[in-house]
Amino acid sequence: MSDSTALTEYLLRLGDDRLVLGHRLSEWCGHGPILEEDIALANIALDLIGQATLFLKLAGEVEGKGRSEDDLAYFREAIDYRNAHLVEFPNGDYAFTIVRQFLFAVFSYREGEADRDVSVTSVVAAMTVFLLAVVAVVGDRLLAAAGG
Repeated sequence: MSDSTALTEYLLRLGDDRLVLGHRLSEWCGHGPILEEDIALANIALDLIGQATLFLKLAGEVEGKGRSEDDLAYFREAIDYRNAHLVEFPNGDYAFTIVRQFLFAVFSYREGEADRDVSVTSVVAAMTVFLLAVVAVVGDRLLAAAGG
């Protein structure tokens, strides 16, 4: 596998993770347990879709076949997506969604630490720090709401 092919696959994986998870989180819009958490998840979903756009655009450029981020996001067969299975799981209850979000943030952070490309690493690290902060705030609010 050439370096550009490996980088394209890696960028597709990063983009697909965020695209699928962003869509999963957007399913909570209007259904969250508390208005603030509902809005927070909608904003995180939008951020993830924006990050997916960035990674898929980079993948298209590295690939060199003239495919845009939209082509890569919406015009591939299901088997061609490279996302982690974790992000595909149905939302279930709100607690599952928050735990999945936390696990994805940790996974993204660890993945970024192992990466040798400084530009991708810095993007992943910045996103991970943001996601961890959001998960901490939402977790604190849930504990407070539960009387803990």
